[in-house]
Amino acid sequence: MKKYFTFLSFIALFFIGLQSSSAQTNEKQSPEAMAKEKTHQLHQLVNLTGGQQSAIYRVLVDAEQNTGALNKMDATDKLRQDGLKTVDQNTLESFKRILTPEQFELYQESLKKVKK
Repeated sequence: MKKYFTFLSFIALFFIGLQSSSAQTNEKQSPEAMAKEKTHQLHQLVNLTGGQQSAIYRVLVDAEQNTGALNKMDATDKLRQDGLKTVDQNTLESFKRILTPEQFELYQESLKKVKK
């Protein structure tokens, strides 16, 4: 009986460890993977053309790389906070240039819904 209890405890610990390790890999996705996912979400929202998809993807990869570097800094650092605002502004300006006015309006409406 004691052997079964030990064996079941070992299996439970194994699955707990497996679950936590998979959660960590999801948190540490590459900037390219996160940009691809966000591009796909935006495509479903505003129906991007092929050229728009590649342009949005490049903007998002750059933004994710910059955000990742800034997130490594101390959260109270003013440079980090200013940098994150700048990345967001640059991304928004790039989206405005790439998207049509109707697409950009849909995108902004979706951002408002998310913030609520």
